[in-house]
Formats: sequence, structure tokens, C-alpha cells
Amino acid sequence: MRRIRDAARSLAPTAASLPRRSLGTHSRGWYQRYAARGPEGFLRPESAAGGFDWDAPEAKNRSRCFLEVSVDGQRAGRLVVELLDELLPETSENFRLLCSGDAPSGASYVESTFARRVVKGVGLLGGALPEAPGGSRSAFADRPLFADEGFFVPHAEPGLLTMASSGVDGNGSQFYTTIEPAPHLDGRCVAFGRLVEGLDVVRHLHE
Repeated sequence: MRRIRDAARSLAPTAASLPRRSLGTHSRGWYQRYAARGPEGFLRPESAAGGFDWDAPEAKNRSRCFLEVSVDGQRAGRLVVELLDELLPETSENFRLLCSGDAPSGASYVESTFARRVVKGVGLLGGALPEAPGGSRSAFADRPLFADEGFFVPHAEPGLLTMASSGVDGNGSQFYTTIEPAPHLDGRCVAFGRLVEGLDVVRHLHE
């Protein structure tokens, strides 16, 4: 059984530790459209020529959390997640609260099943809460599930975290971690973060 053993904690962003990616007009366009049109402009998917540039200069300092993963009681490694909280504040806050154990709903990733099932062509499904109906519950006390906040990031690379919703506006605690591009999720699942450490752990668990 693979489980998230410990609560995740917020980490200070360390941009110097991350490789810089070249900034192109496509990624700059994401931020320009957001500034001009706001979240409403992203409620439907738009075609993308490539991946999202996580290091665009418009980006603010982002929150980071980590998850300690164990397999059969043995530590398997750490996943460090960078959250896209300047564009997807609600989705990012949901994940952060579930990681920290501070969720108003009382839900938490501590002792939750990380690899509830391996999804071929996507990666791992995590965040299943055994006490929640259907195994998924948001961090928010007034909403067991919450709405799709926006489809900003195409599923064009490995190491993305994206919501595993139960349908339109059906987001709770469950999420996928991609190990390869998954364009079939574009417009269906909200990608809200990326792994900056631990992709090797995810690949190992997926095998």
C-alpha cells in the first residue's frame, strides 16, 4: 500500500534551484490574456502550441508544498510541488490546505492513499480519502466539491499535478500526477501545479 505518510509543509520558493526555460510568445500570451480577460477567459480550453512556461517573468513567487510518500511503511521519497497560485488561487489553496492539515473541512492528505490506482496514459491517482464519500473531499467547509477554476495549463509534459474531478465542477482532494503528456485531459482537468522534485519517485511507483 502506498500512502502519504506525513503532512506536507509550505516551502519557500527557491527559483535558483530550478532550471530556467526560454520564454516564448505562447507562454507570455497566457499571462497577457489573464490580465486582459481574467479567469472567465479560461473557462474553456484553447489550443496550445506547446507547454506552459512556468518561469515566465510575470509569475509571482509561488507556494510550495511537499509530500512524504511511503510504500508498505517504508519511505519511498519526497514530492515537492510548486503551485500555480497566482492564476489558480482556489485550486492551489485547496491542495495546500489538504497538505498542511489546516483544511476547514477537516480533510487531510495525512495517511491518504497516494496511488489508489495507476492510470495508464496519465500517471498516478492520489489524494483518495477513505472517510470521504467517493474518496474525495475538498478543503473547504462549505463545499464538499468545488468548481473548475480554469484550464490554463495544457497537459503537455510529465510532472504536472492536475485535478481528478468527478465531472464538471467536481473537484475535491483527488489528483493525477502525470508521467507523460496527456492531451486528452485538456479542458477536462485543471492542471494546477508541477513537481520540482520527485518525478523519479512517481515513475518508480508507476512501474
